[in-house]
Amino acid sequence: MPTFIEGNFVTFQPGDTHPNRYNLQYFIIMFVTKGVLYIAEDGVNYTVFEDEIFILQPNHHHYSWKKFDTETSYYWIHFYVSGTYIQAKKPVVMHAEVEVPTLHYSTPTMTIHLPKQSKSKDLPRLSDSIKTIFNESSDTDVIGFWRTQQVFIDILQEIQIHALDESKIVELSVKVQAFLRDNYNKKINNKLLASVFHFHPNYIGRSLKQTIGISPNEFLVRYRMEEAQKQLLNTSASITEIAENVGFQNVYYFSTAFKQFSGLSPKKYRMDKK
Repeated sequence: MPTFIEGNFVTFQPGDTHPNRYNLQYFIIMFVTKGVLYIAEDGVNYTVFEDEIFILQPNHHHYSWKKFDTETSYYWIHFYVSGTYIQAKKPVVMHAEVEVPTLHYSTPTMTIHLPKQSKSKDLPRLSDSIKTIFNESSDTDVIGFWRTQQVFIDILQEIQIHALDESKIVELSVKVQAFLRDNYNKKINNKLLASVFHFHPNYIGRSLKQTIGISPNEFLVRYRMEEAQKQLLNTSASITEIAENVGFQNVYYFSTAFKQFSGLSPKKYRMDKK
């Protein structure tokens, strides 16, 4: 999750240069409100105009490739990302490093795609949000911190980009996940998914792999196991009944799958966790 660290508003006069930095550990996102910014990153020169947004990567060489030739102002924000990131020519789907139970997580993709350089559709409105971040971050209480982070995430969502192909894959992934959740206690295979969604099984599988990192079958097994865990702890149903409830016709196969998933047999899981 991107985390706001600090920020400010700066103005440079003609003849000034941007600070020359090699090892800043944070991302820098800049919102140019006036003038022109001549900025370089690792030998690549960029020209950022008024009403444009630009992002610099952490731990890279940043410097002015040309002195300011007009009065230039921009908001800058440092933010930190603890997970993996990549700078690429087109959006790349990344996968979460922490596994989240499928029963309680419905976000189809965990990747936010931010453009290196982009034109703001409404910089004055974004500027108001940025000012709110600066004001909230000055509060020393915990509530102020979380309000700051929420507004910052709202800004990132405002400027993120969506690839057309990604949008189609995400849409299909959402539908497939909903179908699996609604029908997890029934017999489901690739042939059925293909007939329901009118896509080749390989494409259906790719839609889930690219958005949540697992195949439809892996998703189905996890969902069934999580539902079985709930029923073992919250009901008095027998293990045979629970196996049937979550889509297994063979209780032995269910017990084997459950132990592989949780590390315990259904009986021991119920005894140890209650």
